[in-house]
Amino acid sequence: MPRFRFDSLPRLFALLAVGLLAACGGPSIEEDERVCANVECSAGRCVAEAGAPMCRCGAWEEAAGLTCVIVSYQQEDDHGDTPATATALAPSDSFHEGAIQPPFRGKPDRDVFAIPTPAGHGYRFILRAGTLSDVSVVLLESSGRVVSTEPIQREGGVTVEFVSTEEAPRFISLGAARDGDSGTYTYRLEDLGRDAHGDTLATATPLALPSAPFPLAIEFAGDADVFTFRTEANQGFLFSCDGRYVSLSLMDSEGTWVEGVVRAPASSVRAGHLRPEASTWFVRVDSPLKATLTTQCQLEDLGQDDHANEPQGATPLTSGTPVAGRFQGPNDVDVFSFVATTGHLYDLRVLPSRLLPSRARRIRLTGADGRTLAESSEDRVLHEATTTETYFVHVFPDASWELDFEMRMEDLGRDDHGGSPETATRAEVGETVTGVISAETDQDAISVPLHVDGVYRITCTPDCLLSTPLPNRHAVLHQVGPGLWHVLAPTSGLATFIIRWRSSPYAFTFLLEQIGTDDHGDSVADATPQTVPVEATGIFEVARDVDALSFPLVAGQAYVLRSDMSHIGVLDPTLQEVYLEFELTGGRSFTARLSGTYVALLTSARPELNQPVPWTFFLRAR
Repeated sequence: MPRFRFDSLPRLFALLAVGLLAACGGPSIEEDERVCANVECSAGRCVAEAGAPMCRCGAWEEAAGLTCVIVSYQQEDDHGDTPATATALAPSDSFHEGAIQPPFRGKPDRDVFAIPTPAGHGYRFILRAGTLSDVSVVLLESSGRVVSTEPIQREGGVTVEFVSTEEAPRFISLGAARDGDSGTYTYRLEDLGRDAHGDTLATATPLALPSAPFPLAIEFAGDADVFTFRTEANQGFLFSCDGRYVSLSLMDSEGTWVEGVVRAPASSVRAGHLRPEASTWFVRVDSPLKATLTTQCQLEDLGQDDHANEPQGATPLTSGTPVAGRFQGPNDVDVFSFVATTGHLYDLRVLPSRLLPSRARRIRLTGADGRTLAESSEDRVLHEATTTETYFVHVFPDASWELDFEMRMEDLGRDDHGGSPETATRAEVGETVTGVISAETDQDAISVPLHVDGVYRITCTPDCLLSTPLPNRHAVLHQVGPGLWHVLAPTSGLATFIIRWRSSPYAFTFLLEQIGTDDHGDSVADATPQTVPVEATGIFEVARDVDALSFPLVAGQAYVLRSDMSHIGVLDPTLQEVYLEFELTGGRSFTARLSGTYVALLTSARPELNQPVPWTFFLRAR
């Protein structure tokens, strides 16, 4: 059995004293809490003695040498700190003063006001700083959750504008913006009157489908107007409002935001959706700038979905016959079908075509097994069928959701032109050739017989991507403008021109015409013979034309030459370039190193003109 310890006696006596004191009617724990509720001790604990608060040290505080005294009293709070203890606030024409008390026991003071809840009224809360220079203000729900809002700084103070209803009561919570600050402020609540339309799903204004255009006003910052209506299964609708600073939010019957809300960047906004079942919808209209505005809105009935959204039930297409379509919602997809034949080229277009890529409608071509065969975001697909089967055309709305369109399919038959010199389409000078570039891998080759020294012009529109295959001995090609080329024929023969994909499928028109004959040969082999002194003239028929002149010179003899509108290069009998010295008169000079035939190669000094340029050339012995 353990022995009794004498050092336990003080503790035992203390417990007995507390018990006797309680039995004799001494202060209770409840009394201590009541008397000490607004008292803060430096150390120890607060107890009630004769109805007054007293701070007492315990054994630990005494051992530590601490002093247990009252250091602060909490001032009486003028307003509750939570929505449950909020002060009811009524609209008033005058300002009232409030105070944020100094923090007590480390907890800052907040003043919470309950806003009245008559149906559909808007309110403006105005706050002005007093001795508390920086006051924070937030809008709360009854749960204490902060409502997203932006206080507006105005000349008369900081304002918050909102709606408070029985379904969604609002509370204003004020406090010091900086920890530890305290002081006074003034405030006032204004009643902005009854809102024309409810701000919540429960108070939404019913609309008939369709509705005539009606005016709508956002009366104050934070205001929103909510409308509700019903659609039948597969019935499309369009809710739209005029104005750049209007925002629409489309919600379903559960209040869930729906994909497909379209916010136009310009003069109007629109929203819509398509569902296979009958549905209830809500549309919330507000200002993204949290400002007042007036606008006009309308609810339109887009009717029943006109084309299936899946391959099952797709609308058949006939070559060359457009089929009208309408998007009943931004999530609507219209699917069409046709039977493709192996090797045939099909041109699929959505009309009208759009100039801006951001507004073009997407087209997807799929096979019978669902595989994607081609896809484009530019209103058009050209596709060569590799199998004979049913193809499906899926048309998607553009970003701005334009409603009406036409879908057209044309069977262009088999590829119109081969893609190489061996399979090229033969054409004559002056003959117009048309074709279609169907894909990035497609190219069309056209061969035309050219005569030596012929000067030709090619027109290929729209601006084609045109080239000649290598090696090409019969044509020198030079582009001089959009869809326009010049061609020189150094030799006679069949010249091939290849047209390739540029940016999108397109039909082209090709025409080669002769516009002249080169007056001088273009190389050493076919240079025009001259006698010294030389005085020759000519024309650069096209920008890249080279005119060659040959003449006999004597070794050791000095010669002077000059040419207008051309650059000059001279080759000696060994085809080495001759160094030309500048003359003060503007000409050039050199001394012949060998006796024999020299060649002058002339090129245009103004190739950027892209037009015929006449030239003159002079050479004499010094």
